[in-house]
Amino acid sequence: MNKKYQKNIENQKAIQEKIEELQLKQEILKEEQEEMEQIEILKAYRSIDISIDEFLEMIRNYKKEKQREKKIKALEQVKENREQVWMEEA
Repeated sequence: MNKKYQKNIENQKAIQEKIEELQLKQEILKEEQEEMEQIEILKAYRSIDISIDEFLEMIRNYKKEKQREKKIKALEQVKENREQVWMEEA
């Protein structure tokens, strides 16, 4: 095959491997972030004088807010993807 063609394929593979590696690193960092957030929540709980029921309600509200934020981000991503497709088709 053509050397440029082979080089192009090799470059694409290398880039894809880097993307996968970076995505894995991102997932690991997200997990670490969640763990640190949980530790901070526990520290906050121990430092304030509230009942366990109040604390649990606070955590539930926090989780609901996080889920809401994820949904908003997902919707924004869908919107961006649709706009990109529309621009490509035009």
